[in-house]
Amino acid sequence: MARPSKPVSEPKVAPAPEVADALTNHYQKTFEVAYEYWKERNKLFVTLVLTAGIGLMLLLRIPTLDSLLVAAIANFLNITDETQIAQLTVAFPFEILLSATLIVMFYLMQRLYSTNLSVMRTFLYLGAMEKEIHKYLNLPADSVSFTREGNFYWGKRSAMQSMSKYYYVVVLFIILVPFIAFKLIADFQKPNVVVVLVDVAVSLMAILYWWEYARSSFQLDTPKTPVEKQKA
Repeated sequence: MARPSKPVSEPKVAPAPEVADALTNHYQKTFEVAYEYWKERNKLFVTLVLTAGIGLMLLLRIPTLDSLLVAAIANFLNITDETQIAQLTVAFPFEILLSATLIVMFYLMQRLYSTNLSVMRTFLYLGAMEKEIHKYLNLPADSVSFTREGNFYWGKRSAMQSMSKYYYVVVLFIILVPFIAFKLIADFQKPNVVVVLVDVAVSLMAILYWWEYARSSFQLDTPKTPVEKQKA
């Protein structure tokens, strides 16, 4: 005699209030993560600008900056003899330092691209979550609650805010390209095969990440759903 089959248990569906509570908690925690990404992106941008500025001044061989750099290194190495400091000034490998600066700029550009992507994707995710929260909270269609990253944000966005992504892309281009161009010109004037190959490869990767940063900014910094009219 066949044994009776075990009845299939239906999955338990959480009541709407529990789902709404879970969603709102997740929304808040996700926003906190997005805010940390946002702060990190801003710090990376400023650090990249400062690194490029200092690197460009070193590349143009501004005497005062060269002297300050050598003095700082001599102080770090506890060198007090004036003759040794003078020799260090003449023999200091500025080309290697500038190549290292280029590598740092590439790293910062890569981190900026990755962090910016995380910022935009997370805020888009928050905007999509708001629609689900509205459903479980039974909020009216014209409710402003939980529309911060969706309709409220895009409906109240100014023209200058919309232009911000273009400004950042242009500024990054302005700080990256002159440094890379002057560095490669200097490399080919005193050719060292290893240095030239490394600098060309790192420069191409840095430009590639700049391009991806620009492309992702233009694609993701747009509303993905029709913006409802907001009451003034």
